[in-house]
Amino acid sequence: MRVNLPVTNVEHEMRDGEFLVSRTTPKGVITYINEPFVRMSGFTEQELIGQAHNIIRHPDMPPEAFVDFWDMLKQGRPWSGMVKNRNQDGGYYWVFANATPVKEHGKVTGHMSVRSKPSRDQIQAAETLYRQMREGTAKVRIVAGKVIADTPLGWLREKFRHLSLKTRIIGAGIVPLLVMAGSAWLMMQDQFSLAFAGMGLSACLAVGMGMWLYHCIRQPLDTMIHHLEKMAQGDYTTQITIERDDEIGKLTEALKSMQIRAGIDFTETKRMNVENLRVRNALDIATSAIMIANNSGMIIFMNRMVREILAKEEDEAEVRKSLQSRLKALASQQQIDNVRIGERTYSLVLMPVTSESGERVGSVVEWRDRTQELTIEREIMDIVQAGVAGDFSKRLTLIGKEGFFRQLAEGINRLMESTSQGLDELASILEAMAEGDLTQKITRDYQGMLGRLKDDSNSTVTQLTGIVAQIKEAVGLIGTASKEIADGNTDLSQRTEQQAANLEKTAASMDELTSTVKQNASNAHQANQLAASASSVAVKGGQVVSEVVQTMSEINDSSKKIVDIISVIDGIAFQTNILALNAAVEAARAGEQGRGFAVVATEVRTLAQRSAAAAKEIKELINNSVLKVEDGTQQVDQAGKTMEEIVQSVKHVTDIMGEISAASQEQSQGIEQVNQAISQMDEITQQNAALVEQAAAASESMREQAEQLSRAVAVFKLEQSSLSSQASNQPFVERRGPNRATNVERLSRIKKPQAGNQKKVAAQGHIASIPTGTGGEWEEF
Repeated sequence: MRVNLPVTNVEHEMRDGEFLVSRTTPKGVITYINEPFVRMSGFTEQELIGQAHNIIRHPDMPPEAFVDFWDMLKQGRPWSGMVKNRNQDGGYYWVFANATPVKEHGKVTGHMSVRSKPSRDQIQAAETLYRQMREGTAKVRIVAGKVIADTPLGWLREKFRHLSLKTRIIGAGIVPLLVMAGSAWLMMQDQFSLAFAGMGLSACLAVGMGMWLYHCIRQPLDTMIHHLEKMAQGDYTTQITIERDDEIGKLTEALKSMQIRAGIDFTETKRMNVENLRVRNALDIATSAIMIANNSGMIIFMNRMVREILAKEEDEAEVRKSLQSRLKALASQQQIDNVRIGERTYSLVLMPVTSESGERVGSVVEWRDRTQELTIEREIMDIVQAGVAGDFSKRLTLIGKEGFFRQLAEGINRLMESTSQGLDELASILEAMAEGDLTQKITRDYQGMLGRLKDDSNSTVTQLTGIVAQIKEAVGLIGTASKEIADGNTDLSQRTEQQAANLEKTAASMDELTSTVKQNASNAHQANQLAASASSVAVKGGQVVSEVVQTMSEINDSSKKIVDIISVIDGIAFQTNILALNAAVEAARAGEQGRGFAVVATEVRTLAQRSAAAAKEIKELINNSVLKVEDGTQQVDQAGKTMEEIVQSVKHVTDIMGEISAASQEQSQGIEQVNQAISQMDEITQQNAALVEQAAAASESMREQAEQLSRAVAVFKLEQSSLSSQASNQPFVERRGPNRATNVERLSRIKKPQAGNQKKVAAQGHIASIPTGTGGEWEEF
């Protein structure tokens, strides 16, 4: 079981006549709570919705009570009992809880509970009982919300409580009959005294059983009638106790469930009535005119403002009828309509009112008085149209305007006034500028865009004043500059002629240098070919030496093999000598018979000795040859290495000669290019002479243009202070920037003209013949 801690001993009491209402899912998750429930729990509505209902359970509540509570609800039966709940701050509050399942189509869809304020006696009894149950000293059980003694008599009463009404009636009839049957049997046994006693007992039992049945049926019915009368009077606080589990008990359970649900509905209805009354009173005292109608268009509410509006209309019934027809035809979306009552115009905002399911249940109409709004709209439209036409003299009248509309009219009038003044001053300045008067400026203070127009206009006048002053000053300086340019052109012409003569001499020298370099390049080319041939021969010699080295190495190997063969022959001779010696010894032993054999052995021995001597001499000769071959091999190896060095040197010489040949070729080409450049410089120098003549013509034209410019700026009227300051503070300086080339520098970058155009360029001599594209360069002269 969930234990909510901490807890304190602070008790919070419910208010009299207050009900705590809640709804939960079948699992006990809270889906709805009313405002008193939220206040007593100490939580917020957001903290409770969606949480388990045991969030307010107090640890002092015995688990047996909640087990009985859920058992009853799972059986689809209501439950009533005392419950101690925990407040958020740890305190507690007692309630008498009534819970019942909510069924839809025979299936439990949730639970609803109504809690009322218990009496102090009920609280004290519940505290004592629950404390004993927690301590284990209470000999009781909680069944269907009631306390049952845990004794044989209590067990018997619990079993008797489950007897159905049919069983009770049958039992009440059978017992007297059995006694009567026993009395009849006693009479048949002639025991009349006992028989009469049995009849009396049977009569008493019949009366007693009748009274008992009356008590079992009539008393619960009277109690239920009492509860129904209380509910009919609006009292849903009476405690309905379910004493039995028979048909009467089932009826009592149904009555209790109805009481709980009706109590909740009554509480909600009462709350909604209070809220509706609050809303109705608020709407009635609101300053906006509001009207409410049902789906048929019938007006069911009008606040005070609407009643005052309709009271001014003579034919109020006709206005109501027209409004009802509009409301009845209202669709599911907001509509806006206009109506004129008397001399005033109202805008009606018609909006449908829908229920939680989205079904339309009525309409609400908001009245907006647009009389003054429409009037000022027309006036503003007239002013705007006049402003569009360029007339800023019109103003809004302030008579009859109050509040926002008066402030709006005053603001528009100020806007028109400032705009008119600003544009008038701007027009005056532009008119003066058109007449050449640059002494006029805007002196009034303006803000925003008009302030920018003022600053820009004054800045424009100031800039134009400075520009005109500078132009006047520059006109006086242009004449001097023109004379200087003419003198410079004369000097330039002389230097150009001198340069042309020097270039002719340089061209002749370059021709001689070109011939010499070409001859050097040819010789270098031939030397390169010879070096290449020598390199090829040296490579072949190196290859021959390598082959000789290889042959000498093979001869050396063959000599070594011959030495090995001679060594074998020497060994054979040595063995033959030994055999001959042995044969001689054996012949000596044989005597006369072996004399011939001894002679042969002696000859063989002599041959063996001679063979050995010859082999020894041959071996010595071959060893000498091997030594000489090794010496020759080493010398040939040394000669091969020497040839390789010679080949590398020849290759290096060949490479150097190739580089010399390539360099000579490049020098020859470079000299040819220099020669061509000098030829081009000669041609350009001739063109410069023509350009000098054009510059002279341009100087004369510039002087004439300066005179025209002086006459043009003479029409402007300037302040004397501006003119004098410009003259004193603006000395003549060269206008060319640090990164802009002079005319001579630019002419040096002119591309060589095509051959077909050279004569045409040389023949040009008048300023009118200068192409338009080069005019920007001549403007700096």
